[in-house]
Amino acid sequence: MDIFIKQHPLRDAILAEVHARPYRALTTPRAVLQQAFLCKPSSNAQDDMAAFWQWCINQDLTPPETGSRHHTVVIDGIQLIWERHTEFITLTWDCLYTKTAQRKLWQISAKHVKAMMANKHSLISAARVNLLKCADTSKTPDLREFDPESICMSLVKKERALIITDFMQDEFGATKYTIHNRGLDDRNCGILVRRLLETETYRMMSLYGFERIKKILPEIAAVETQLVHLMKQVNTKSSIASTRKSLDEITDIAADLAKLSAASQYRFSASRAYYSLVKARLKRINEQGIPSYSKIEEFLNKRLAPAMRTVENVEQRIAVAGDKLDRSTGLLRTKVEMQMQVQNKAVLDSMNERALMQYRLQSTVEGLSIAAVSYYVVGLLNYVAKGIGIDGYINPKLLTAIFVPIAILTVWYIVRRIRAKHK
Repeated sequence: MDIFIKQHPLRDAILAEVHARPYRALTTPRAVLQQAFLCKPSSNAQDDMAAFWQWCINQDLTPPETGSRHHTVVIDGIQLIWERHTEFITLTWDCLYTKTAQRKLWQISAKHVKAMMANKHSLISAARVNLLKCADTSKTPDLREFDPESICMSLVKKERALIITDFMQDEFGATKYTIHNRGLDDRNCGILVRRLLETETYRMMSLYGFERIKKILPEIAAVETQLVHLMKQVNTKSSIASTRKSLDEITDIAADLAKLSAASQYRFSASRAYYSLVKARLKRINEQGIPSYSKIEEFLNKRLAPAMRTVENVEQRIAVAGDKLDRSTGLLRTKVEMQMQVQNKAVLDSMNERALMQYRLQSTVEGLSIAAVSYYVVGLLNYVAKGIGIDGYINPKLLTAIFVPIAILTVWYIVRRIRAKHK
């Protein structure tokens, strides 16, 4: 009976990732050169894969599978491992060790690197490892090519290997490592070499972020200075126009700070991640110290730890500047609102005063109008009394005098009703 279960489209890729970049056994003696070329994070990965695929075809080599991020080929007796990482491409060349083996590796690299790359990627890291046979463990290793001021030497793998480096570069610009094999098998030799090369690459990538971040320190200092100036303005009396100008300045500062944060946030995270990888690789190497010599872990911690603390400090400074900016914005907005409220209160008080004056004037006019209307009404009554000839019954002047208060009360009542109706 056929059993069909729908597979997730990413399942194969996830399973393949477990087997990506496996450790490869290395025979002794061996010369290894690894180069790391900086590239944009995953944006042009397909172009890089296509370029390497085409290079393999042009060299009559087996090309990588579609979408593969690592591939191994042999060209002119030299083994090459191509790997596409998130931010860099590594090329690891190795051949049988001779005194001229490293020159040979650099020469073949210079011949083919340009054709392998889809873009003009720049070299960020280069390290070479000479894996040598050491039959006599009591014999003092040759240290003439290493700088005595920075030499590091340690035993690993239960004293079955001796690592020597000074973190200085050889004539081709590659950091020098030498491993004296005192009994390691081929598999453990490959693991040790790979961990050393990864340590060097991740070390360079973590410090790459540190150097990038150092360039933005003056901009951060300028933002902090502007924020201090603005905080002083918040604490001083100023007009609404001046406060609004300060808000406009804060908008400009916020834009600058957002640009700094956007440009550096990825680098902060990447530097921390690479530093964690360096520490993880050194922990797995598990060095045993040799009297009078520094271990690689000790040497790198003295250099890398302060740089990473600087990275963390800059990240905190940007975060603190953002918090100060938010507080300054809130305080200035509150100041503007309070100034607007004071201004609005003054306007309302002025309007109330004008309304009161208008009311008083209106009351005066109404009083005068009642008197005037009453006067005209009484006058009309006087004319009517004289016209109809009531002199024989009552004196017109007496009638007019009696009617005056009646007219005034009547007119006042009518005006009051009209006002009440309008309200």
